[in-house]
Amino acid sequence: AFQTVRGDAVIIAKEILRSAAGLDDIKSMVLDSAYVLENPSTTGRYIVEAGTVLSLGPSDGKVKPVYEGENVVQADVAGILGHTVEFWLGPGITASTNTDKPVPVLHHGCDFDVSKLVGYTGNETDVKAALFTCLFR
Repeated sequence: AFQTVRGDAVIIAKEILRSAAGLDDIKSMVLDSAYVLENPSTTGRYIVEAGTVLSLGPSDGKVKPVYEGENVVQADVAGILGHTVEFWLGPGITASTNTDKPVPVLHHGCDFDVSKLVGYTGNETDVKAALFTCLFR
């Protein structure tokens, strides 16, 4: 068919929850592509994995990923990324508002498998305090 537009595929590579979350546990936010780094295991691809801690960005109410080794404070924790997202960035395509993506953010009443979370190590206390209705096991 002509004039067909297809959305992005949902990548479900790992299960980050120990038990199912209800729809009320998910909020939609925009992930700022300016903070997305090239994935070291897949050269040339810009992927943010499910289970990545998300923090509030500096402006516009957008969120950004918290990578391993980075610190986040309780007041900035927005939640945990619900599924893996790939950004189409690279040579000739720079990060902008056109490359930002809406993402599902888990933030309430979830039971997380901490072995699957990204950016959690070193930020445990602040993430737990910000997401106080969630379990981290």
